[in-house]
Amino acid sequence: MKFKKVILLLTENTDQQIVSQTVQLCKRLKGNLFVLFTIEPHKISRLSSLTHQKAEIVHRKIEEEGWRLLYHVEDEAVEKGVWTSLHLENGQTTNILKRYAKAYEIDVVIVKRKDETKKVFVASPIPVIGL
Repeated sequence: MKFKKVILLLTENTDQQIVSQTVQLCKRLKGNLFVLFTIEPHKISRLSSLTHQKAEIVHRKIEEEGWRLLYHVEDEAVEKGVWTSLHLENGQTTNILKRYAKAYEIDVVIVKRKDETKKVFVASPIPVIGL
C-alpha cells in the first residue's frame, strides 16, 4: 500500500519520536505530510473549570501550543525535504479527521498511541497507525 498523503494528528502529548518517525516515513515514501492540531471545545471548558481560568485564556494558551508544535514539525520536515501543510482546527477531532480524509484524499492517519486516541482508531474512515 502506498501512502502518498499522510496526516499526523498532534496532541499536547506528542513527542519528538513520533514526529521524526512520521517525517522519515513521508521521506521514504515521497509522501505529503499534513499536520493537524485540534482544539476540542469540551476540553477547553473542562480545563477552564479545573484551572479557574477564563475559557478564552485557556483556548489562547492551547492554540499557541498547537502552533508551536505545528511549526516544530514543519521545521523538521523542511529540513528533510518533506512537503508539509499545517492545520489548526476547532471542533471534535474525529469529525475533523473525517472531513480532512475526504477533502484532501488522505491515505493514512498517524497518531500517538494512548487511551485518549482510541476514538480515532474506531471512527477513522482510513487506516490509522499508532506509534
